[in-house]
Amino acid sequence: MQQDQLATAPWYKQPWLWFILAPVIASVISGGTFLYFSIVSADGIVKDDYYKVARGFNLNTEPLENAQRLGLSGDLLIDDVTGDIALTLAGALPADLEQLELEVVHPTHQQYDQLITLRRLAGSDRFSGNLQKPLHQGKRYLLLRPAGHEWNLRAEALPPYDPLTIRLVPQL
Repeated sequence: MQQDQLATAPWYKQPWLWFILAPVIASVISGGTFLYFSIVSADGIVKDDYYKVARGFNLNTEPLENAQRLGLSGDLLIDDVTGDIALTLAGALPADLEQLELEVVHPTHQQYDQLITLRRLAGSDRFSGNLQKPLHQGKRYLLLRPAGHEWNLRAEALPPYDPLTIRLVPQL
């Protein structure tokens, strides 16, 4: 009796049909969801001096070589509580250098990146600036350079950031 009811039931009431179609339907839904998010979400920006030539990517090392040639290095003090930044720079600095750019880059989230202008204190090799917003937990990459990007100094900062002294040197 039950065999006859199953044979005469409409197609959408057949259990084997849904057993076979369930993975196909789930694949189509998940594939559509991944396609939507891959189109809508933006890729992160690479923060470095990379440029593309044909099928390869090259790194411009000229700013690092210029920093080494000038013998530049620095000690950066970051106070995350007050937001104060103090930089003591050593090496052959131009006398007319009045400000530097400090880029604080989060490795994965561009929304946590900061570009800070450090101004030179009168008659010294010291620079000062302020964080725009507190640093949240996690590693940061620091890139110090003048406005013309002739040279740069780099470092990696790990928490805790209260206060944190970092040595900036020309490195890849």
